Amino acid sequence: MRLDDVEARLAARLRAFLDGATERRRALRATATAALEPRPDSALRRLDARYAGSGPLALLRDVPQLGLLLIAAVFVAGAGVALDRSGGPRRTTQTPEQIAAVTPTVLGPAPGTKVATYLAAVQKRAAAVSQAAPDGMYTALVSFDSYLTPIEARALLGDLQVKRVLAHVQAVNAEVLPIPVTSTLVADVDPALTAIGQRKVRDQKEFAALAATIAGTTREEKQFKAFYVQAAATAGKEAKIYKAGCRCLFAALVRGKARDLASLPALDRVRAVDIGGGSDDTLQVQPLLPEQTVTVTRPITPPSGNGA
Repeated sequence: MRLDDVEARLAARLRAFLDGATERRRALRATATAALEPRPDSALRRLDARYAGSGPLALLRDVPQLGLLLIAAVFVAGAGVALDRSGGPRRTTQTPEQIAAVTPTVLGPAPGTKVATYLAAVQKRAAAVSQAAPDGMYTALVSFDSYLTPIEARALLGDLQVKRVLAHVQAVNAEVLPIPVTSTLVADVDPALTAIGQRKVRDQKEFAALAATIAGTTREEKQFKAFYVQAAATAGKEAKIYKAGCRCLFAALVRGKARDLASLPALDRVRAVDIGGGSDDTLQVQPLLPEQTVTVTRPITPPSGNGA
């Protein structure tokens, strides 16, 4: 076959393909038009009449603005759920209110309080404060489950800043004595305990002398005499116990981060951690004695209220 014949056949086929492309484009356009703008009796029109001719879809078709409102509502609801799960903005705005609501300015149980109720309440409060502001600095009353020596108390409290400790002797009407800590617990408390013991010796002598001056003939005189005799006996017992290194400490007022304070009850010998609000000068202390196990029967308040 000659080259001229081959070229002629190829040219004829190309012309036929191009002429057919025009018809094919016309047919494709007609198909698309039928799909997008179907005839009233077409299958698409029947499907639209069946599923979108009534009910919510019909309302959305007739009022398209409702669809936009529905989409916006779904978006807002989803964003609210995400923020609620993350806890970011809500926790940030509520943290000050939470802390103010759970931190009191009086630490310790009031007379008549059930000890178990008090212990559960302070544990719950410590957990709430620690969760709301774990790195916040707070002052807390730490109650021991037994009487400790200064060395034992220092080992128990660790690196927490100790503001003062509370000393007591198990005797009727014995004082609750606050001892300030300005340097270290042992260095400050041991000399103070020795000084307290010496003062109690003087108190015993003074009360005994007062009792000796009362004849005890009238009812009132008998009552005063009995009071001074009992006071002298209590002071004498305290004088024998108070000395450097005695096992006399039952609580401490400390300052530290909320998360560190809240973790203290996990330690042996820590009975309760009562986290307070306000400044150290405004905090009032009503300590819990180790021997109080059921109900707080009488107020136990240091002479100066806040133990300063």
